[in-house]
Amino acid sequence: MKNIKIPFDLFYIKIIIFILSIFTLKVNAETKIVAKSGDTLLKISKQYGVPIKELMYKNNFNDATKIIEGETIVIPSKDINKYKKNGNLTYKVKEGDTLYKIARDYNLSLKDIISINNLSNNSYLKLNQIILLPKASNYKEVINIENIKVANRKVFYHQTSKEEDLSTIAITHKIPIEEIKTLNKLNNPIKIKPNVKLKLREHKPSKWLQYGSLMINWSDWTYFDGNYIARAKTKKNTSFYLALSCEKRALNNTLTNSDWTSWYFPKTDFEFKLVNDFCDKDFNF
Repeated sequence: MKNIKIPFDLFYIKIIIFILSIFTLKVNAETKIVAKSGDTLLKISKQYGVPIKELMYKNNFNDATKIIEGETIVIPSKDINKYKKNGNLTYKVKEGDTLYKIARDYNLSLKDIISINNLSNNSYLKLNQIILLPKASNYKEVINIENIKVANRKVFYHQTSKEEDLSTIAITHKIPIEEIKTLNKLNNPIKIKPNVKLKLREHKPSKWLQYGSLMINWSDWTYFDGNYIARAKTKKNTSFYLALSCEKRALNNTLTNSDWTSWYFPKTDFEFKLVNDFCDKDFNF
């Protein structure tokens, strides 16, 4: 009989503990939930309208996208109504998206997106990843063709990567064929051979603009195979070539052994500003 009584005692103790735990949850100043299948802190942040950084700090998690099924998650209840009322928007990452592109398309501060999602400037986005956008988000469609038109107005040269039609070059840069012929003292060529550098506009004195630790010759931009190249130099006066891709919103350079590196996305504020100024802003120097 003694052997039978002990399990019953344990059973009743567990019942009491369970009831007390329910009562504690109700009166606690903070709400606790158990994460369901497929839950991440990012998903819960969206559901309850709580900043992802606060959730990560409160629950001591470093990865907002990690599946946390079965974990007990603390949600600060004092601000839940405020967060629900202010409600942030969400965005699902598509192919080709970068933090800069999303900030530009939604007319947001890049720093705000980075802060609300606990990211960094060099964070890489994953396809179908969900990120939060501040409630002030205002989507504005950006047409790549228009961006290219804006960028091409800053170009002074066209370098052929293969044999190209002169008429195609003229159409690309919205410049009359006769003007290109005159500038380059051409007769009547139909085709331009590979690796030929054509003038597109009258040469202007070098105009060096500073972007962070770099100086860039703004009157030296050359169109080459869909990308844009200019001379640049570092603070230590080391010369190199810088390349921009407005389509990819990416950069490249010859700083390492004079060879081109792999394309990379902007990581610093001045790199984001450089891409924005060249690809999106319509101004002359």
